[in-house]
Amino acid sequence: MKNSDNFKTVWWGVLVILIGYYLFGRYASLIEGNPSYFDVVVFLVWVGVCLAPIFQEMDIFGVKLKQKIDDLNKDLNHQLSILKTEIKSSIDVVNANSNQIYFQNGGNPPKDSEIPNISQEIQRTLRKMGIATSQDSEEDFEVDPVHLEMFKVRLSFENLLRKYAGYEGEYRRRYSVGRMLNDLQNSEAVSKQVLHGVTEVISVCNYAVHGEPITKTQIAFVRESAPGLLKALSKELKGSKHCFKSSISPTVGL
Repeated sequence: MKNSDNFKTVWWGVLVILIGYYLFGRYASLIEGNPSYFDVVVFLVWVGVCLAPIFQEMDIFGVKLKQKIDDLNKDLNHQLSILKTEIKSSIDVVNANSNQIYFQNGGNPPKDSEIPNISQEIQRTLRKMGIATSQDSEEDFEVDPVHLEMFKVRLSFENLLRKYAGYEGEYRRRYSVGRMLNDLQNSEAVSKQVLHGVTEVISVCNYAVHGEPITKTQIAFVRESAPGLLKALSKELKGSKHCFKSSISPTVGL
């Protein structure tokens, strides 16, 4: 049964007065330094009762005391969500750059002038292996349509974030989604509620993009929340007077 705030207030006041009355009766012994074990226990209980309103939400004499522990937990959960997305995105960037280091001469895609030679080499290799391909052939890459959908959602948020991030030139691709969300949080350009929702949606999309299984509930969550969050994020970023560009020099993998 859930008690009303008025009942809690009255009960709290009764306990403080009764225990205080007992301690007042033991005042002489306490002052002389001869308290009993029971006196010590009662005193600690009385202190705990007196401090109780500080750690829970109550209305006392018309003044509402904030529930500090719950507020702290909510803020901590939000910070952990941001950290989770940033770590996941950072791992993605590290893996991508590792592939570039081992399999490419540089981190950039081939230039248009280089593509004909590369394409000829690929076709020559495929012919030696007895594999025939053409531009008109349709290959089923066996990609789950839901995962493609999650990729589109993630890319939509990433494009929007990069549009307002203020990163220039080669630095644009060096920032992960997690880093951009963290910079966005520090700039306070977007409300915490919208940012938290975007973070959770992207965390689901990240799993799907990398082939990890996601539940029907998670899919429904993204489908229901992503469109509105994308509009809300765009609206708040447009209304912001400045970009959320980080003051830290970007490095690959962050």
